[in-house]
Amino acid sequence: MSLVSAASELIRLCWRAGLDEGQRALLETVLGASDPRAVLTRHVSHEPTGVAAIARVHSALESRARPGRATPQPYDSLAFSLVEAALNELNVIQPHVSAGRLDSSVAVLNTIKAGGKAGLTSAADCRTKAVLVEGIRADVRAAVVDGFAEAWRSHMPEKTGQRLALEMAALCVMEGRQHYFLSAEVRTALSRGSLDADQMLKVLLPAERDIRVAVIVEGTSRLESLGGLMDPACAAMGVSPGEPTAGWGRGTSDLEGLADLAAKAADTRREWSRDQAGGQVLLTLSVRARDLGGAALLGRRRASESLDQYVAGQRTSEIRLRPETLAYDPSSDRTLRLSVPALGTRPVRPLTTDWPPALRESLRTAHIARVIEAPTTAAGLCWAALEALDVKTKKGPDQKTGIEKVARALSLQAARQQIVDLHQRTRTAVAAEVAAAHAAHHDAQAKADRLEAVARKATGDHAATVARKATAARAAELDQRTALEDAMKAEAHCAALDAWTGVGNDGSLRKPDRWLDAFAPPADAESALQSAAEALDALTDFLSGETAARLRHWRAMLAAPASLSTWIESTADRFVKSLDWLYVIRNTALHDGRFESSTDLLDVHAGRALVDLTLEFLGNWYQHEAKAVPGLVALPSIKVIEHLAARQEEVLGKLRGGTRDGWHVTRLTSATSTGWDRHLG
Repeated sequence: MSLVSAASELIRLCWRAGLDEGQRALLETVLGASDPRAVLTRHVSHEPTGVAAIARVHSALESRARPGRATPQPYDSLAFSLVEAALNELNVIQPHVSAGRLDSSVAVLNTIKAGGKAGLTSAADCRTKAVLVEGIRADVRAAVVDGFAEAWRSHMPEKTGQRLALEMAALCVMEGRQHYFLSAEVRTALSRGSLDADQMLKVLLPAERDIRVAVIVEGTSRLESLGGLMDPACAAMGVSPGEPTAGWGRGTSDLEGLADLAAKAADTRREWSRDQAGGQVLLTLSVRARDLGGAALLGRRRASESLDQYVAGQRTSEIRLRPETLAYDPSSDRTLRLSVPALGTRPVRPLTTDWPPALRESLRTAHIARVIEAPTTAAGLCWAALEALDVKTKKGPDQKTGIEKVARALSLQAARQQIVDLHQRTRTAVAAEVAAAHAAHHDAQAKADRLEAVARKATGDHAATVARKATAARAAELDQRTALEDAMKAEAHCAALDAWTGVGNDGSLRKPDRWLDAFAPPADAESALQSAAEALDALTDFLSGETAARLRHWRAMLAAPASLSTWIESTADRFVKSLDWLYVIRNTALHDGRFESSTDLLDVHAGRALVDLTLEFLGNWYQHEAKAVPGLVALPSIKVIEHLAARQEEVLGKLRGGTRDGWHVTRLTSATSTGWDRHLG
């Protein structure tokens, strides 16, 4: 399903369920912020949330509580900064939830903060504090969930709804909700009619339940002592070829199909390599999860972790999981077949063919971090990919860390990314509204025509009843026709905006600056720009939900450049916190051996996206550096990062001066621009 079709369907379902604009914005924010396809600065992994912050404090304290460590991880200064960050987030959340709900949680964190870094020194102290924080995690979660429910029931300020929706999105990701199932189950629930707050919560975060998972272990014909290596609750079982299985209901045939597939793959491998035999075992286990997709991935994790314990003594052979996985939910008798990872079909192309040889180490590490399944390990490797660019945590001669510099550079690229993404979302939203209006009018017209045809043939008392229904249906059709006419006007406004921005047939925005011009044109703007600005005004009034809120937000920022500078600076601060946490993960995962945390699904998304965004601006730089001034040619990556960090500070200074004149968004991180030379030379 295309983006427009999916968005159009969601709009119609929201209409059918009678959602008001506030409820629709809440739902769109949760779905959008938890969507793995979202750009980094729109994904919840980039947002500071209380539920994630308190979980990270607990993870850090647990790690430092491990006895016998010569150098506990994370360092006390980093652990203390996590406490401060969590305290800050709880203070931000407090005005948006019921009075007093977070008082005890804030008090616990204040007590830990009062003890300073010295209170985080001994393993025993950290263990005690970890128990306290574990106790308040449930309180924070409950406050957020109840706050979201209240926002669903009643009209609340937009800022409150936005914050609580982000907290819910973070919970959905942290607790293993797979976006495909989350979106599908939301749509199914909306199709049934109105949803109260409790019903919506059950859709977003359904109760955990026992789900069966099956994977194929290659490289062995039997897993001995399996029951002693896994949690008894997993009910793990290695099934030999042809051996019967129980407890799979309608999934039994799929389970047999998975076993047959593995056997055929082993035969094919043997035929191809001639002398390489390939044994395999069908491993089944139970996990507790909120949906089939989350269960499948969690099951693979548990199976992989069990294989870790077979490594010793297997010097000359390798045991591993095949990508094919089966999940079965006994409560619904539904199954899910999937292959991990999901593979694409479209052609791929490099960002540039001019990568400096020195960047190959980072690219290689980034690639490994992308394909490895274990989320915490992958997140740790993401830091290693950045470290290969010479990004350091220690301060340099300029008293700035490599983290601070790359965060500043990232904030410029993020601003450009947000602007381009908003344009795409606006066009998608308009097209979706038009498609939804067309479909709604078509259905209303068909219903009115059908009832009128029945009314013409009806007699007696039945005729009067059908006539009333036909009259009401025709009135509804006329209302839908008016809505369709409004949507068609919006489509025309979008076309006028496209004419100014120069969008091509592929819908890509190649000149972001012209898109921004339409938000706040000068008084003496040319007629084409004035028309585009009027069209954007009309679209902002026409659209609803999250996209309309974003348009209003960016209009306000662009009208006050100082607030835009504040946004860029706060974005850089968020990147600093994300990079600090990525460094913590690298130390606890690769140095201390901790391979699981309650935020690891958020962390791996953030880590991969941070590396991707960094390589994006570096790739853009090296692609165009041949056209740069001599002093900016052949710079090592860390020097490019330092140059863009300095550029960010210069851009912020000018924005604080109250003007956007000269801001060159199209080439904001390019080697061929200063970021502030659009109208120069």
